[in-house]
Amino acid sequence: MRVFIGCSAKDTLKRKYDKLASDVATLLAKRGCKLVFGGVDSGMMGKCYMTFRYEGLPTMGVADLTDAEVLKRLEVDAYEVTPTTFRRTEEIFKNSDMMVLLPGGIGTLAEIFTMIDEIRTRKVNKPFIIFNKDNYYTPLLEFIKSSYSEGFISESDLKLIDVVSDLKTFDRLIEKCIKRKESE
Repeated sequence: MRVFIGCSAKDTLKRKYDKLASDVATLLAKRGCKLVFGGVDSGMMGKCYMTFRYEGLPTMGVADLTDAEVLKRLEVDAYEVTPTTFRRTEEIFKNSDMMVLLPGGIGTLAEIFTMIDEIRTRKVNKPFIIFNKDNYYTPLLEFIKSSYSEGFISESDLKLIDVVSDLKTFDRLIEKCIKRKESE
């Protein structure tokens, strides 16, 4: 299963976020997943990339033109350079069977909404998991629930997102997703 891990590439984050990225990547690697990532080797994204490389598992980097040189120097099994961040997200989506979103900034938020909308609009069966570490995404999740309460989104839209807040729950959900994919 090809898994996109969306997260921050900033090197200035608190240690707990680097540890989360490493723990999530280790768990996915031990389950034999292949990594699709945003094409840089810094921050949480770099931790994910390095974990998969250490485990000897396939990686695919997708970057826009601004990060093309970084991506080209990385040791990846496949890569794609796109002209814009819009196309970058599209390529990541097309090349992933499942999306896992860890804490991140503007780019991660853009990926969240773009990918949920694509799943909803195209009616594709791709698991979408938000890891709500220390309630990082709680304000966003409350906004989404409020949008539902106000009638802007449907109950079926809410069901497109799985939310986890600990590694044990995450592992159980990943196991279900992998079994579902294998039975297709």
